[in-house]
Amino acid sequence: MIPFFKKLSFYIFLLTVTSCVSQVHKATNKINEIILNAQTRGALQNIIYVNNTILYKTNDSSKTYFLSKKQIENLYVEVSKINLTTISTLEAPSNKRLFDGALHTTLSLKIDNNKYISSQFDDDNPPKELKEIVSLLRSFIK
Repeated sequence: MIPFFKKLSFYIFLLTVTSCVSQVHKATNKINEIILNAQTRGALQNIIYVNNTILYKTNDSSKTYFLSKKQIENLYVEVSKINLTTISTLEAPSNKRLFDGALHTTLSLKIDNNKYISSQFDDDNPPKELKEIVSLLRSFIK
């Protein structure tokens, strides 16, 4: 009977390790680029992540921010939480952008050479699935 429990505990251990490795692999996919693009008539704001830096562009200026390892790690964690295959079908919780009450905003991610683009949403009110990553990207430019 004891060999059975040894085998069972080994299989449980193996399953746990395999699960952890797959989650780590998911979180460590190569993020080539992330762009938060917000615009309306006469206004433009872009937050662009590439090569561990953030480029913040507006109509009149641009500024570069260098991210720490912790910031990059947080970014990877937030990206891993997003279901990339459904990002283009997320519904915006509000529609102020339709009458210039908010900037038209999209989030695009290029990961392992695959590009994923969200549906449009109001700059100040992203879909709940994107709130954390949008907030994180904005925190980098403050």
